[in-house]
Amino acid sequence: MTRVVRFTASERAFHWVFAAGWLGLLASGLPLMLPGLQAWIRGYSPVIGVRLHLAAAGLWVLALAAVLVLGHRRRLAATWRDLIALDADDRRWLARFPRWLTAAPAARTRLDGRVGRFNAGQKLNALFTAASAAVLLVTGLALVPVVLGAPVPGPAVGAALRAVHRWVTLAALLPLAGHLFFALVFPPTRPSLAGMLDGRVDADWAAHHHPRWRGERAPEDRAA
Repeated sequence: MTRVVRFTASERAFHWVFAAGWLGLLASGLPLMLPGLQAWIRGYSPVIGVRLHLAAAGLWVLALAAVLVLGHRRRLAATWRDLIALDADDRRWLARFPRWLTAAPAARTRLDGRVGRFNAGQKLNALFTAASAAVLLVTGLALVPVVLGAPVPGPAVGAALRAVHRWVTLAALLPLAGHLFFALVFPPTRPSLAGMLDGRVDADWAAHHHPRWRGERAPEDRAA
């Protein structure tokens, strides 16, 4: 079985650091947001919960910054450009997605059309995740003095910040669930997980699901 490089070490490091931090923030933040969850955690204290959430946020930002500084920045930038480039082929893929989801393997290959390194679903998930992370970071920083009891300009500001933080967090749960489903459960896309584990995927799988990319080898990550 021929395998080809799909993700370099820097790309995988960024993905896993982002994912670990994201899950850590959810685990520490959801009990603060949904008090009903606190009863399920033995000895839970909201004060400790806030501290854990702030610590998770700080470690997450620092770890991502370290990957960007120490990793292969040109490769990471190229991947980001791939993810934000939505074209006519992506729009066609999105229109076919309901059929693609339930199609037989041969039909799914035809419906993939001219998919490049990432399909439109992966691109939209990445864009939404980046946007929601930015909103949560900004609102989270703005909420720090509110949580610590400092006065805020205007009586509705704190409530508005909490509402935005809460609803963006809840909205982020759906694409996260979809991402996990396609990476861990859905048979046609489950082989893609190998690319994030050791960087390589089966060449035939890549040719079927990303025909425009055609399993071309990614540049070697000299910084890794």
